[in-house]
Amino acid sequence: MEDQVQLKEMLRYLDKMKTKIILLSSLFFGITSLNAQQDIHSSNWYYANALINPAAVATDGSTYSIYTNFRLQYFTLGGAPMRTNSLSAEMKMPDQSGSGNSFGMGLNFYNDQTGDGRFMTNSFAIPVSYTINLDYQNKLSIGLSPGFYTQGYNPNYQTWESQWNGTTFNPDAVSGENLNRSYVALDMGAGMFYQIERDDRSKYFAGFSAKHLTRPKIDFSFNGDKLYPLYTIHAGAEFTSKKKYLKVRPNVVYYSNGANKSVVFGSSAETLLDEGARVTTLRKYKSLQYGFYYRWNDAIIATFGVNIEGFMAGLSFDANVSSLNSASNSIGAIELYFKYGLVTKSTDTKKKKKKK
Repeated sequence: MEDQVQLKEMLRYLDKMKTKIILLSSLFFGITSLNAQQDIHSSNWYYANALINPAAVATDGSTYSIYTNFRLQYFTLGGAPMRTNSLSAEMKMPDQSGSGNSFGMGLNFYNDQTGDGRFMTNSFAIPVSYTINLDYQNKLSIGLSPGFYTQGYNPNYQTWESQWNGTTFNPDAVSGENLNRSYVALDMGAGMFYQIERDDRSKYFAGFSAKHLTRPKIDFSFNGDKLYPLYTIHAGAEFTSKKKYLKVRPNVVYYSNGANKSVVFGSSAETLLDEGARVTTLRKYKSLQYGFYYRWNDAIIATFGVNIEGFMAGLSFDANVSSLNSASNSIGAIELYFKYGLVTKSTDTKKKKKKK
């Protein structure tokens, strides 16, 4: 009987030690070796390119747009899942020169919480861009993204080896750990974005961006190291059928963050259900959106959503195909996204005049 009690206490000890392991792994990704550092990624990045490239702000044709995304990851592994919330708002402003050039301004924010230790990362940025009409078909945009980056954890949810008294954890015992609870650092990003619109049925784009140019310091301990820059290359296209009932949108994104490399590629499609009424508001534009993507050596991503008069909502699911699937039962992540884009009459009129 006594042996069984001791075994149960040991199992409780090992279970609680997971919190410490998760936290220390997160805190010291860069303190001893930044090779494990990796930024937050989304499976629906192509709906809000401004989140990964400041030069892409206000380049999707809308005068105003807002996008939000909710992601839950690894919730089948036990304990608290990884949770990420993202928000991106964009606004386009003509430069009044009559050239068709425009300014873009946005707001990007994400909040990420990892594990039972509630290790939290927040990023806030105000991306600004300037788009130049090179000619009727080609546009070049440049952008900057000043902001700040913060990380922290709640020590009330931590237990340490020094607090183990042989049978249980004593929260009143001194942990012996000397760590800052949080830190805030300035962050800067920059990027370039190129668009080609050959006709009404084919569009192309490509961009490059760099984040963490100021190398924010991971300042949890006296020898805190600095984040590696995050380099992103992304590209895509849109092809519309002759009768305009189907649009196909292939996309690819590549991330390089220190020793970490990641690439995601695939295609989405949009099927028109109702083109809506151009004069009255009795009928609205409606379509279905769906697609499949592959994150190299990690997951297959399936997406499905709807578009009703500029309001988009959808769901994506990541199915693990890596060695992790034996523990996750192939359930990697679920994302829910919402987006709304608005084109003002003045912007729409200018666009029509230009095409004439």
